[in-house]
Amino acid sequence: MCGIAGTAALGGSAVHPSYPNAACAVMAHRGPDETGSFATGSTALAMCRLKVLGLHDGSQPVHSDDGTVVAVLNGEIYNHHGLREFLAARGRPVRGGSDAQVLPHLYQELGEDFVERLHGMFAVALYDIRRDRLVLATDRVGKKPLFHARPAGGGVAFASELPALLLHPGIGRETDPVAVDQYLSYRVVPAPRTVYRQVRRLEPATVAVFGPDGTERRRRYWEFAFSGELTDVPEAELDDTVDALLQQAVHDRLESEVPLGAMLSGGLDSSLVTAVATRQLGRPLHTFSVGFEHAAFDESAHALAMAEHCGTRHHVYRIGPADALAAVDTVLTHMGEPYAFPSAIAASCMYRLAAQHVTVVLTGDGSDEIFCGYGRYRRLRDLGDGGDLADRYERVLVDGVPGPLKNHLYTDAFAARLPGHPHNYLRDRFARTDPAAPDLDRAMHVDSGFWLPDAQLVKIDRMSMAHSVEPRSPFLDHRLIDYVSRVPAARKLVGDQEKAPLKRVAARYLPRRVLDRRKQELAVPLESWLGAELRPVISDALLSEAALERGYFHPDRLRAVVREFRPEHSYALWTLFMLERWHQLRTGAPETAPAAASLA
Repeated sequence: MCGIAGTAALGGSAVHPSYPNAACAVMAHRGPDETGSFATGSTALAMCRLKVLGLHDGSQPVHSDDGTVVAVLNGEIYNHHGLREFLAARGRPVRGGSDAQVLPHLYQELGEDFVERLHGMFAVALYDIRRDRLVLATDRVGKKPLFHARPAGGGVAFASELPALLLHPGIGRETDPVAVDQYLSYRVVPAPRTVYRQVRRLEPATVAVFGPDGTERRRRYWEFAFSGELTDVPEAELDDTVDALLQQAVHDRLESEVPLGAMLSGGLDSSLVTAVATRQLGRPLHTFSVGFEHAAFDESAHALAMAEHCGTRHHVYRIGPADALAAVDTVLTHMGEPYAFPSAIAASCMYRLAAQHVTVVLTGDGSDEIFCGYGRYRRLRDLGDGGDLADRYERVLVDGVPGPLKNHLYTDAFAARLPGHPHNYLRDRFARTDPAAPDLDRAMHVDSGFWLPDAQLVKIDRMSMAHSVEPRSPFLDHRLIDYVSRVPAARKLVGDQEKAPLKRVAARYLPRRVLDRRKQELAVPLESWLGAELRPVISDALLSEAALERGYFHPDRLRAVVREFRPEHSYALWTLFMLERWHQLRTGAPETAPAAASLA
């Protein structure tokens, strides 16, 4: 696991050769063990490495044997042994022990299609010296981030994290009003946008090629199916296939030359991954969970029972309001933009705990999006099929600042800078799904390109790497996704039972009490904290002179909402607070929003 950064002149613009190393210096948490760099007159690459494979012979950047291709990798390529065999059979033996070393050779053999042979989680930057061509690529699901921009003066710059990219002197910090509007609804900024107008995040399963004449072309090389075609597969065959694919996915994620553990909440997904992994390893794992004083949010007893069932060495950290306040700046600093999922607080604490014992962890993330596991899918189904699907799903998905409250708070000048405000940003995403498919399959398709990479995987990546821990998620194996996404939603959500096929498979490994438990997502007792310990902090921030003068909201209306502090506005207040705190952190001093004219 690494942080990567680089810049390419693309036709004679300034290259700023010191930028990549400076960017990696501020991403040292992503790769505290080793650094490396490469530079020519027109291109510079750098990386900071967390050693997991090839501890003594896996340095980056990696080069082809003839020196004409150089690459840096953030992530893990799980099938690198098979790729070595493939390349050796074609006269391209790969030296060294790390997975990254297959990349330049695979590119020489397959060209830009090399990415389609990779199984894993990755963001790759590859420079073809002969063609003066920069290739950026992301994994199929979007587990590893890659931000990029066209700096003033030309060329391209990229980095694994936003704060690192912003070190480039040619990249401005003007905020994007559309990104702010999206954030307030969804609590995240969906790719390809970022909170900065000039910066974009490369979407999942994307290859972007930048040529010497400054041109850019990109393509998507993989997509979730959600075709619903597996209607007649017998239940036993369906379950056996899911079981076999999950077994393979776990197996592929166990290779590590450093200590490996697992996140264990006590719920279905993490329990199943832990049970399968301990069987395959044949030895105890370190497992990690968090607990709360509020019983409604505390799964620690369930996690402990599951740890005893699997024979793991279990560790628990109990989170209180003080942890929430302490984690806010950690979350926003590593996100680099507003992010308002309180579960990031719990994730940060879990990965900090894990870092005391291991370097790699298995997680149960990713099953809800493919097995129809979220409660909102049931709510969408129960709404019926009347009216526009995008509008119906917007009602069950938006949980930041609801549309009517946003409209009430916005200044006229800010609202005028938004496209057709109020705007349902999900409509364009639903337009890319099959209109003949059932509503639930279309909703899961939208979530796979939005909710999964932009909310869940952003949280996992940033919070794990903040503490120099590599997370691996078997449910995000693309072979498992390829199969499960073709199973109709009606076979996954059966009555009120979510994830029906996965629960049948889990019954082969887990006690009945785990299968029968009500689903509980990783969450924190936000409403209780907001009503007590966090209220003064949030009120002070939102009622500060700087917050009231940013230009987003009518000051009097914002004052009234904050002072009233309604319980039903808990997530709205948290969302507003995280936006304001992000503004404070990025400047270190009070500031105002860009002038209305500059927000166009």
